[in-house]
Amino acid sequence: MTENQGLGYHPGITEDVGPGDIPSGTEDRFIGVEVRRDVFATARDGVRLCADVYLPEGAGSVPAILTRHPYGKNTVFMGMRETGEFWARKGYAFVCQDVRGRFGSEGVFDAPLGRHEIDDTFDSIEWIANQDWSSGGVGMWGESYYGFTSYCGAISGHRALSAIAPGDPAPFNMHDIIYRQGAFSLNAMGSWALAMDAQGYNLLDGLDYRTLPLTAIPERMGQPGKVFKQWVTQPSADDACWRYADLSDCYDKVAVPTLLWGGWYDNIQGPWLADWRRVIAESPAPEHKHLLIGPWDHEGTSNFTGTVGPLAVGSQAVHRWDATQAFFDHYLMGLDNGFERRSPVEIFVMGDNAWRFEAGWPPARAVDTAFYLQGDGGLGTALAGDEAPDSFFYDPANPVTDTLDSDIWAAIAGLADRRAIEQRDDVLIYSSAVLDDDIEITGLITAELHAASSAVDTDFTVTLVDVFEDGYAHLIQHGIVRTSAIEPGRVQAYSIDLWSTSHVIKRGHRIRVEVSSSRFNEFDRNLNSGEPQGTGANPVPATQTVHHSTDHPSHITLPLVPR
Repeated sequence: MTENQGLGYHPGITEDVGPGDIPSGTEDRFIGVEVRRDVFATARDGVRLCADVYLPEGAGSVPAILTRHPYGKNTVFMGMRETGEFWARKGYAFVCQDVRGRFGSEGVFDAPLGRHEIDDTFDSIEWIANQDWSSGGVGMWGESYYGFTSYCGAISGHRALSAIAPGDPAPFNMHDIIYRQGAFSLNAMGSWALAMDAQGYNLLDGLDYRTLPLTAIPERMGQPGKVFKQWVTQPSADDACWRYADLSDCYDKVAVPTLLWGGWYDNIQGPWLADWRRVIAESPAPEHKHLLIGPWDHEGTSNFTGTVGPLAVGSQAVHRWDATQAFFDHYLMGLDNGFERRSPVEIFVMGDNAWRFEAGWPPARAVDTAFYLQGDGGLGTALAGDEAPDSFFYDPANPVTDTLDSDIWAAIAGLADRRAIEQRDDVLIYSSAVLDDDIEITGLITAELHAASSAVDTDFTVTLVDVFEDGYAHLIQHGIVRTSAIEPGRVQAYSIDLWSTSHVIKRGHRIRVEVSSSRFNEFDRNLNSGEPQGTGANPVPATQTVHHSTDHPSHITLPLVPR
């Protein structure tokens, strides 16, 4: 991992910017744009928060778009200068602010994504509303961490906030992206905690993901690793350290018009989509909520490559940017452009590679359909009979390492043909017959795995795959569950959340399910030893047994949309 990865980092110019919208140059004053650097808003506790302000020259008072993040308001790779120029040229003020304790802002950054961001955002909006260049109306935009602070603006209830557009936002409960059904997010959130443990950035020289125990990683890098150690040793959502970062009592406070945007391959997609369903259910104004999901990962990789694995999707950055501008033009600028009359959900259907409007999320017409694991590696809608189970040997010293050399924030860049992984002895595969017709999977995917282990604690993974006519195995979605204090040899049913997708498996393709016990280093290895999380150092191999029978019907549930 380099220093430009995670929770909203951008490699180079922000991927959201449309072609031709961004001028070149290095001056602080551009044609039509005035930049005021290092201006301060004072929070209620006296801490000064530093920002850069981009203004359309000679426009008088204008509405403002605020973004607040911890990555440096003018670090080159964040693209904030280009973003600021874009919005200023469209007639908005753009305010990019360092959150407290980061770069130019005072204070201490010791509780990332905590409740203090609500008050800090309120105070920053108050400061904007009182500036001579401000018309009094404010919107908030940003992805990941600054998607979270956009939500904090809505939660704060400031009267001047008119609309928010959070993208791939960190969730209302931070625990939800640090632990996925009990497995620690090592590649993404572990690396992020190590990189952010300073006023600026820590370099990740010497980072060895195989280090045991995990708590020894920071010292071997020459870092204190305070946040990393706290996170990696407290897996329970009930642990005290997570309470300050839990805003799940605030869904009903998101009343302003909202455009949530994100990607199917975003590595924190599940939590922000779950938050969205809660916002729609609990908000006092659900009629002004819009959802846009495209063929993206957290860093928008496909906007540079035009591909998602073997699928040619083209760059969709302009589509996302145009939707965001139209949203703010209506709800913040007050233009009658009809945005409020659009269907509330717009999704990119993978495989068809086209955008489609929906009345809601997930689509009500999707039919949850069980596909059962069957003998001889089969997969079908018929319930298996009294079949013998399948077994594999999981050795934590030799895990599946399909993500070890990847950046999970840019997950699409790491997608590759999975046939080599499927040849491993510790990966079971179950494949359908060749499809006679296209099958569309749109909605939430779950699996129920009936399995036993010789260990006292272990992991099980399930991966959904689209197998092309030439055999190419393309990952659609995956999930993991960490067991706890299990009885060796006892068969248990494990529910595994594979999050969501919209993907068409074409005629002539096959549906495939992989079952294993590791996905390293996206997640830390379960050592099978039962040692406390983060402090274990003794890997124990285990025999894993997957059952598929009348009494133990292991299956994956796919939401199928009629074609």
